[in-house]
Amino acid sequence: MMSEDILFEKKLLKFSALGAVFFAAAGIVLGVFSGSQMILFDGLYSLSSVVLSLLSLAATNFIHKKDKRFPFGKDIVEPLWVIVKYIVLLVLVGSTGVSAFRSLFQGGREIVMGAALGYSGIGSLVCLIVYLILRKKSKNTASALVKAESTQWFVDTMLSFGVLAGFGISFLIQQFVPAWHGILPYVDPIMVVLATLYFIKIPVLEIRKAMREVLEMCPDDTVTDKINGQVALMEDKYEMNESFVRIAKVGKTLWIEIDFVVKGSTKVKTISDQDRLREELSNYIEGFSKGNWLTVSFTNARKWAV
Repeated sequence: MMSEDILFEKKLLKFSALGAVFFAAAGIVLGVFSGSQMILFDGLYSLSSVVLSLLSLAATNFIHKKDKRFPFGKDIVEPLWVIVKYIVLLVLVGSTGVSAFRSLFQGGREIVMGAALGYSGIGSLVCLIVYLILRKKSKNTASALVKAESTQWFVDTMLSFGVLAGFGISFLIQQFVPAWHGILPYVDPIMVVLATLYFIKIPVLEIRKAMREVLEMCPDDTVTDKINGQVALMEDKYEMNESFVRIAKVGKTLWIEIDFVVKGSTKVKTISDQDRLREELSNYIEGFSKGNWLTVSFTNARKWAV
């Protein structure tokens, strides 16, 4: 039976996918109708979001399905999928940006301003609502997939408001500044190019963050420093010779390996003493992640700890 956390995670991913379906259909239809490459880009971005959200749901099912072939779990799938997801978005953004850049040298594009302005206004509002809901709900889960969905909607919200501002300025020029009508065909491709430059930054940062997990690098310094500090206190409390701490975060799981080198005067004399120390460390570490894999070992020989 699935835990409440897993069901909650799936519910958020389905909500994100449904929101993306609406934008994909509206953006593609109105993009073609209005002749706006910017709106079409927004629709295609949302279409890719639908596919990627559904695949995120499939990834969640795979991760939480028990399988004896994966004795250490399947947490690595989460950052791997985040990387794949943002690479797909980078390809989409890059190809659209190149197309818009070329149109700047081909006279720009004429668009139906009323339809473009109406779509961008409604789209901005709905995007913002979906993003705020996901951001609020994602605080209750450690899922990197849900956080990636929230980031994706944040990007879409920023894009939509940028488009709204661009079309709003174009509408004002069209209505009140006849002398500037010559620049109107260039507004749409310029917005696409600017959106492309903005969009590229976020996927690159998210890919970099996910790569840290794939390579099993240390989590942020705050977590590492606190755990190292607690281990140092335990080392003094139980009169250990020294300790070695290795920490990595993969997906929702914090992997922690602690090796204590004991000395003759140590207070850890029995297996029960060892378990008592493990329990203290486990209780402390529970506050950092919902999923922890803690290994605490004891040795007289330093070579087994290094």
